[in-house]
Amino acid sequence: MNIWILDSESGITLLYKPYMDLSLDEDLISGLLAALNQFTTYELKTGIESIEMGGLRWSYLEDKDSNLLFVATCEKDISSNMLKARLNVIKQTFLEQYVSKDLESWRNLWKGNTELFSPFKDVIDEFYSQWLTAENISTIAEYFDILGVIQQILNLLINVIEGHFTSEKKDKIHQQIETMFTNYLNHQYVQNNPELSKISFNRVSGINIINIDPTNCDMLVVEKQIINLIRRITEMIKREEGYYVTLHYFIEENIFEYLISNISLLKELNLFKFLLQLFLFK
Repeated sequence: MNIWILDSESGITLLYKPYMDLSLDEDLISGLLAALNQFTTYELKTGIESIEMGGLRWSYLEDKDSNLLFVATCEKDISSNMLKARLNVIKQTFLEQYVSKDLESWRNLWKGNTELFSPFKDVIDEFYSQWLTAENISTIAEYFDILGVIQQILNLLINVIEGHFTSEKKDKIHQQIETMFTNYLNHQYVQNNPELSKISFNRVSGINIINIDPTNCDMLVVEKQIINLIRRITEMIKREEGYYVTLHYFIEENIFEYLISNISLLKELNLFKFLLQLFLFK
């Protein structure tokens, strides 16, 4: 698996982390990756999500607010869904560490000095080490997929709150989430499962679950908690805005589109029916 983090407009490489020995010119391939994404965006009105090229599988994730493009490639024995889920973990962690707190500062941050992002290679190393273990333990591999899917859905729910609630309602639901997390962190099952304490909420960066190490916890307990988390926040939104208004917000924020586009993975994880009912039913 090799990972690129690029400026999506210029194609400049902020970070490149290779684990496969490929006979590729780093600068040349970075420009090609960005150019392919720009071409499909302009000509087909949508960016690349996953392709097979040069005997490898490639996955793309773009963050338009920060003008960043995240690309990963691997051998074909790793599924496209698995590759995308892993890349999403890297994307969300990078955005939280460098971008989320102040978008304006981010735009003026690096000015071409890519050495600023070198420490993030250690973060990728840690994830990669866990994924090597996960490849031999199917339940852990599935758990990484669950983390990636739930993290993205939590991001979409936060987008509903940030993009549609009035300031007063936004403050009210933020307080409810903060109270929920305070009670949650004080609960005995969190004390008994320390990895659960890595689930966090911040009004600026949102909800983060991707720091959990599935090799160091009871996965059944953690899975139950993160699924319960998404259920409770969805119910908070419905109570505050009402079913029909909330349904409209879910459509505008492309929640159902995300579920449909990831239907194969969600079915594999036995999450599709649960999530569809959660968002669609009263």
